[in-house]
Amino acid sequence: MPKDITIQVFKFNELSESAKENAREWWRNGIEFSWSDESKDSIRAFCAQFGIKLLDWSIGPFYPISYKLSEYDNSNFRGIKLSQFERENYPTGYCLDADMSIEFFDTFKKTGDAKYAFECAIESGFIGWRNDMEWQLSDEYIDECLEINEYEFTENGMIW
Repeated sequence: MPKDITIQVFKFNELSESAKENAREWWRNGIEFSWSDESKDSIRAFCAQFGIKLLDWSIGPFYPISYKLSEYDNSNFRGIKLSQFERENYPTGYCLDADMSIEFFDTFKKTGDAKYAFECAIESGFIGWRNDMEWQLSDEYIDECLEINEYEFTENGMIW
């Protein structure tokens, strides 16, 4: 004979601290990082300004960054003048454009070395991408997502 069971469900902000930790872990285990495609596209667009291609990359939160660019040398930057660049040049409109553009402009202005400024800007772009991934794993970010999306949980923090 079937039995009726009553289960109480809770919003994230109604959970105990230990239940909140279970809910956060559920979120972390299923996360697909937002804006990774936009980050990759931003780096590719920045490289393309200098005739360079992003060929390969490995990035993740809390891990070392690695990437491979097409061959380039000083000839990619020969004849480039700072006056040809805007400090706030955002080819894709994504926020990572700003990290690279400002880093390039400021480093080029300081050193006069466009190749070095390019390398600093690419590194800045990848660091920004990784920092965004790390932020998406933070308790603060996850708590906000769980509350805004109005997920419901059992008393022990399991998704309902």
